[in-house]
Order: sequence, then C-alpha cells, then structure tokens
Amino acid sequence: MPNMQRRTECVAYRVFKKNLTRSRAFIRVFDAQGGPGQPSNDRKELLRGAVVFAVGSLDAFLHDAVLEVVPRHGVHSPELADALKAIAKEDPSLPLRVALKRSQAEAIEEFRAALDAWLSTKSFQGPEAVVRACRYMGFGFDWGAVGEDAQSRLGSFVDERNAIVHRGGKPYIRRDKAQECIDLVARIAEAVNAEIVTRFP
Repeated sequence: MPNMQRRTECVAYRVFKKNLTRSRAFIRVFDAQGGPGQPSNDRKELLRGAVVFAVGSLDAFLHDAVLEVVPRHGVHSPELADALKAIAKEDPSLPLRVALKRSQAEAIEEFRAALDAWLSTKSFQGPEAVVRACRYMGFGFDWGAVGEDAQSRLGSFVDERNAIVHRGGKPYIRRDKAQECIDLVARIAEAVNAEIVTRFP
C-alpha cells in the first residue's frame, strides 16, 4: 500500500507563511538601513508597514481557512448555522443553484463562491474574529496556547493597524514591537492550522 503521509499544512496556511515572510522583509530592510541615532521617518514607516501587513496576513488567512474547510466538510456549529441563514437571506436562489449542479464538485464550487462573497464583507481582525473564524470551522481557540496576554496584544496591534490605514495615523512602533506583532500572528495562525489538519486530514 502507498505510504500516505498526513498533511501538516492547509493551503491557506501555506499562503499565510508566504505573506508573513513579506511582513518580515519590512524589518530586514529597517535593520539594513540602521545607523546611530533616531531612525528616519522612512524607517519608522517600515515598522508600521510590518504591523499592517502582519495583521492583514492573519485576516486573509482566517478568511481563506474558512473558505477552504467549510464547503468540503460537514461542519456543524451554531455560528456557522447563523452564517448560512444570513447567506441564504442575501442570496435566496443559492440552494436551487447548488441543487441543480451536475456534480458534487460543481455544487461545492457554487457554494464556495457564495460563501466567499459573504465572507468578503466580514473582517477577520482582532481576537473576537479569530474565535469567530474557528467556530465557523467547528472548533474553539485556546488563547493560552499562544502566549500570555495574546488577546489584548492582538487587539492593540489591530487598533494601531486601523489608526494607520483608516485614519492616516503615525503611531510610534518600535522594532521589538513590530517583531512581537509578527511573532504573535504567526503563533495564532500556527495554532489554527494545527486544528484544521488534525480535524480535517
């Protein structure tokens, strides 16, 4: 019999790791341009960019993970049930379109497209969003497994990201703080991925 190895990464997690590498690139450039004294305004923007990209990478990962898991697996949770009711209300012809597809694969893709459109209107930033995404996939999230004060720290980074992106703010972000943000979102995504590959091998 062929040796079937258990997968260790979902597709969404592989994409996330590539995106987080880009976030780390901001810090590498910051370090490469280092010198004595206070960093220039441009170097400070690199650290803000690292935070913005890291938070955005986690947002995209959670969206894509839900989209990867839910259409193909019989997930049952109150949160997902409520989401499906909302999708059906916004797109009442979806059940008929799915039922009329010629194959299961086509039906799955039809549902996936509708789910993607609905998820695209939702934010997956912040601690509440992490929990919500996991519950859509039928499991909880253990904040204690990713570090002390992880919830409050993620919330703080999201607030700073929003101040930068939505209000044009310039919050002061030290290099170690930007690195902390990247490391935190990496641990969160790693924990979510571990649940996915365990529950949906």
